[in-house]
Amino acid sequence: MVKANLKIISELKMFLDDISKDESLRKLITNGEHDFSRNRKLPLDRVAGIIINMPKRSLSIEIREFFDNLSKGAGCCTKGAFSLQRGKLDPLFFKVWNHWLVDNFYHYYGAKAKRWRGFIVQAVDGSTAYLLNKMEVKKYFGAQVNQHVTIPMARVMQVHDVLNDITVWGDIYPIIKSEQSIMASRVRHLAPESLTIFDRGYPGYALMYMMINEETPRHFVMRCKSTMNMEVKQFLRSKNTCKIVDLAPGKVAIETLLGYGIIVTPSTHIKVRMQKIRLPGGETEVLLTNLYDEKMYSAADLKYLYGLRWGIETAYGKQKNQQQMEQFSGHRVICIQQDYAAGLFVANLQSLIEKQSRRYLCKVNKQRKHVYRINRNVSWASLKHQIVRLFLHQRPRKILILLQKAFERNLEAVRPGRKYPRIFKVNRLHGKYQTFTNYKRAI
Repeated sequence: MVKANLKIISELKMFLDDISKDESLRKLITNGEHDFSRNRKLPLDRVAGIIINMPKRSLSIEIREFFDNLSKGAGCCTKGAFSLQRGKLDPLFFKVWNHWLVDNFYHYYGAKAKRWRGFIVQAVDGSTAYLLNKMEVKKYFGAQVNQHVTIPMARVMQVHDVLNDITVWGDIYPIIKSEQSIMASRVRHLAPESLTIFDRGYPGYALMYMMINEETPRHFVMRCKSTMNMEVKQFLRSKNTCKIVDLAPGKVAIETLLGYGIIVTPSTHIKVRMQKIRLPGGETEVLLTNLYDEKMYSAADLKYLYGLRWGIETAYGKQKNQQQMEQFSGHRVICIQQDYAAGLFVANLQSLIEKQSRRYLCKVNKQRKHVYRINRNVSWASLKHQIVRLFLHQRPRKILILLQKAFERNLEAVRPGRKYPRIFKVNRLHGKYQTFTNYKRAI
């Protein structure tokens, strides 16, 4: 794994160097024609380094520690100078950087990247993020309003490789954007060899039509509501456990597809397999899929695949609670967008380094009662400042090994079968900071 990770880091460093030195490339990810063209204390690579260093505390302290850890004689800068420079860097830089990381992960890991029968298994889900109560932020992202308060919020959307714990794509949107419309616009960007898992909020004729009718069909497994349409209701009442049906579009689906330049009529049918599964609680749910062969893809297979969807929930939990996704380092829209995109990049790097410990964990687990894994919360503290050295220093292998050893010193037991009632909490509506009770902050 170290060898593959070194190649990925090398590619990411090359990307950063090319962007920093090539004027034509730099113009694509900066907001001004001459941004980052002069040699200053805060060139593009250092600005990017400070942002991926997860600045969650006082910005003055974060900047001072960044330069202290950079090298002797590097000097320092004020938080005002940094804020001015970061405003020149388009968040697109971090999105493309993360896309390059994901592409290189599948390329260099090759057969070592986990798949299910040749498929990249990925889950789709959305969430929300509480934002700072600033007029600029509220105007761009919008807010949730009730009879008492107005709460600035954003819509977060991600596609997560649940077998490899890699966030393939993610972005932050105004709260008014629906998860379904965002996903519909992303269908063509799904990998041809992917199998995408959806929860109950997504199934609909329009999305399934777009996935089935791509030049290379995109495969899916969707859990649907019991009241989704007449076909689902009849299927639930029947004794059949599996059935392939032809679905026709309704008025809303026809209008939705027309908005994407796709013309269908009430006689345009799509073929979908409906499969009943029994959940642990005893209730029966229906899965929709275009994996039509019941012998090749059994009911147990589909139930297993849908169970993998929980991986994206744990990814959000990691980002919100351990990585503190909602603690932004700036008050402007561009700062929020930069922090979110950089956070996904860092989360993927953490996952790559964690993979280096597989052999060590296998050895440890043979000798212990419980299965142990890396304590991810503590691993974030190990990444602080070291992650920058991967890109700004010349010996990434040494740093990768140091991080691996730091990860391996902090293990926690996995205790299967633990279940707790879900407690819904109301976030504190007043004040700038929120306290997360399920993890002690490590960064």
